[in-house]
Amino acid sequence: METIVLKLGGSVLFEPGGELNSDIVSKWLSVLVDLTQHAKIIVVVGGGRPARKYISWGRNLHLNEYECDELGIQVSRLNAYLLLAALKHRVSNTQIRIYGSIPKSPIEVYEIKDDYDVIFVGGFIPGQSTVGVAAEVAELSGARVLAIGTDVNGIFDKDPKIYSDAKKFDLIMVDELINAFLRGSEFAGTYTLFDIQSLKLIKRSKLSVLVFNANNPEIAKNVILAFLRGNIEHVVKYASMIVV
Repeated sequence: METIVLKLGGSVLFEPGGELNSDIVSKWLSVLVDLTQHAKIIVVVGGGRPARKYISWGRNLHLNEYECDELGIQVSRLNAYLLLAALKHRVSNTQIRIYGSIPKSPIEVYEIKDDYDVIFVGGFIPGQSTVGVAAEVAELSGARVLAIGTDVNGIFDKDPKIYSDAKKFDLIMVDELINAFLRGSEFAGTYTLFDIQSLKLIKRSKLSVLVFNANNPEIAKNVILAFLRGNIEHVVKYASMIVV
């Protein structure tokens, strides 16, 4: 059975005021259960607004950037454990195998990846984004696809929340994104999604990357399943696909 790496940003899991979006979380837990029928799932969870609050508090207390990064990592792991515990309660009467703690390093993920159906991951090291973590995990687990959930329907040439004429990229080459970063410009949405290190990992690993709106988990699930079935026409209707 193949492996899917799913990146869920904290912006999806938390309301603007910082409260947990329990409805979205519940729907994603159901989607994870459904996806285990088709693949092993590694879920990389971002820190979101709670992490940003802790980082802000840390700076106010004169912590350095390394220490602030550590705060963000700890919060992302806490978010991951919240989803882990909630999923364990939901599937307690099933045969779905869930790793019971949050891995703290790539090697830990590598050592357990074949033994579990669902693994939750937060951050690894200071200076690395959780998308970078997700790309690293995808490479070490041999995944074909990295699925990234955000709050818009893909990658656009400008911010679709501001510009009604924003154009969505159905398919985009990873080199195009890398070159955009090297020029100092980014496509709308990519600044918060990618960094140059994660894009280079994606290129090196020859990963296919799906970027979709995670606020509708059922549509997101269908995008992932469409990719697994080779239905790229359906994928690009609801998401952007980065190809190497």
